[in-house]
Amino acid sequence: MIVRHLPRLGTAVLGGFGVLVVALSIWQVVLAAPLEARPDNPALIAAHRSQPRGTIFDAQGSVLASTAVVDGIARRTYADPASTHVIGYASLRYGTSGIEQAWDELLVGLRDPNPLQDIVNDVLQRPPQPHDLVLTIDQRLQHFAASLLGANVGAVVALDPTTGAVLAMTSSPTFDASLISGDPAAAEEPWLALQGDPNAPLVDRARNGIYVPGSIMKVLTAAAALDAGAITPDTTFPTQPEEEVNGMVVDGFVINEHDLAGVTPGLWDLSEAMQVSSNIYFAHVGLALGQRGFMSGAEDFGFCDVMGIGPGGHGLGVSASSVTPLTDAGCEDFVDDAELASAAFGQARVTVTPTQMALVAATIANGGVMMDPFVVRQVLSADPAGGAAQVVASYDSPGRRSVVSRQTADEVRTVMVDAVHGPLGAPYAGSANVALYGISGVQTAGKTGTAERGNDLPPHSWFIGFAAAQPGATPRIAIAVIVEGAGPGSVTAAPIGGQVMAEWLRLTGS
Repeated sequence: MIVRHLPRLGTAVLGGFGVLVVALSIWQVVLAAPLEARPDNPALIAAHRSQPRGTIFDAQGSVLASTAVVDGIARRTYADPASTHVIGYASLRYGTSGIEQAWDELLVGLRDPNPLQDIVNDVLQRPPQPHDLVLTIDQRLQHFAASLLGANVGAVVALDPTTGAVLAMTSSPTFDASLISGDPAAAEEPWLALQGDPNAPLVDRARNGIYVPGSIMKVLTAAAALDAGAITPDTTFPTQPEEEVNGMVVDGFVINEHDLAGVTPGLWDLSEAMQVSSNIYFAHVGLALGQRGFMSGAEDFGFCDVMGIGPGGHGLGVSASSVTPLTDAGCEDFVDDAELASAAFGQARVTVTPTQMALVAATIANGGVMMDPFVVRQVLSADPAGGAAQVVASYDSPGRRSVVSRQTADEVRTVMVDAVHGPLGAPYAGSANVALYGISGVQTAGKTGTAERGNDLPPHSWFIGFAAAQPGATPRIAIAVIVEGAGPGSVTAAPIGGQVMAEWLRLTGS
């Protein structure tokens, strides 16, 4: 009887062993990262308290964050508050944020970029070996952008349009994260001060600030309409000149033009309308595109969904931008055509992040191809014998996709250049021209925005753009700037954008 059941018993044993192997593989490889990253993981807590974290370097090798173990407590030092929001903080009392959170288990050495190496380390019982990170951020540009923001509340995001690398990402106001590192008891007072600050320095406005975009949204509207064939660069709307004066009625709602500063209304084409930033013209463009067409175009640019900066499992979260309020399925439908027309020039219920709008500019700069952004370029592992650190993993853009055709991108680039250099556009966006800041022979593409907020609040000041923008040139930098409550985009945001772009071209010799 026993002999007769032996084959089945053997099969069961082998099956159980197979299940065990699969389960161990899942725990060791698939589930290792989320389990180890849990804040209640005892190993992670111990590693945070007493183990040095890896050093974080900028793209030029300057130290941005480092750790020293003093009296058994790992104390983190941050070199420049200008980088606080993108790097984040590692606090024994208040946890982690930013890159410190997204790359936590590698920084403390509980994981290796190669999952098989983790298994080897477990078998050999090797102690944790912290990994260092090299960012795409250039501290020189980061600090320069922060200095231009000064005491203003706002953000600057700068990207390499051709690679997706984040060149600078700064948010103001900022703070010294070193004060909440180290001894948990000593971190309480500065933390409470940060929480009580009415300017909310803990908020990363570059990634998580949600704003009405105003006229910078006209770049997306133009791109979506051109790509769908709803308009051409020569399109005009016969009723537009009169509506500039008397208003445009859509579904019983009157859309009025902004102050044209003495410009006499005319029968404008796309370039002229972009130069003077005509709300009426772009309301017509939105209606020509239609509700579904406009929504689809926005979704192609990444609206109506959350996004991340960096590879899966290590991405920095970016709040969703939307053209109408978000639901689980994406953006709501427009209430009516009046809402669509207003959304087309960046008002109504449209909300955006600076990161999203930097990507819009970068996509036009890159011929209609959006490169997913990334901020960590390399992971380094120190030589146990004290030798030079070795590169154990390298990263670039997690993905790319064609958003609009090259022809469409070229047409939008042309009108954005006109918005900076053209006779009608220069009074609005001309202060972003990099020639004003010592860079000759380079054209600048851009668009300002003056985002109305209602309730007699001063509007937000916006600028998006890129350089170099002349035909045949390789764009080196795309940028989004917002300064909260600072009035017209031409006055505050555009000069900051122009100076940051000029500084990068100067630093890179472009």
